[in-house]
Amino acid sequence: MSKTSNCAMFKNLPSSRILKQITRLNNIAGTPETAFKFNPKYTKLELFLIKQNVSGSAIGLKKFWRNNLPTLKFHNEDVNFVLTRINTSTKEDISKCPSKIVVYDNADKKYEIDCADRHTSDILAEVIKVTEASPVAEKEIPVIAAPQQDNFI
Repeated sequence: MSKTSNCAMFKNLPSSRILKQITRLNNIAGTPETAFKFNPKYTKLELFLIKQNVSGSAIGLKKFWRNNLPTLKFHNEDVNFVLTRINTSTKEDISKCPSKIVVYDNADKKYEIDCADRHTSDILAEVIKVTEASPVAEKEIPVIAAPQQDNFI
């Protein structure tokens, strides 16, 4: 029986270091539901996120950053992904802090996506729509096969 661990970014990973790494790499490569290739005219995607523990209206964007962004980055190597972490000192500053994604095209036109109080799946759907992304075919998504469990002690 295999033990699992709870890591913040990757849930329910096996306890073996090799199996854990294989699982992480496969999670980054994504699935047909999460792997998308942006239209080539889009050159930059910038996230604005509060630096402190995120709660409330920005939690969806934080989960998008942790779960979906690595896969999008993996399949869009020509796009510059930028994370801007914003320091806040008071609750008033936190409420004023933007929770958004800005997408830039090759003509420096900006498209803003407001992510306040939105679920991760809604944010991903909006990014796909704005970037005119197309799904990556399942056969093009690399998958590392896990070796037999008997080989690990």
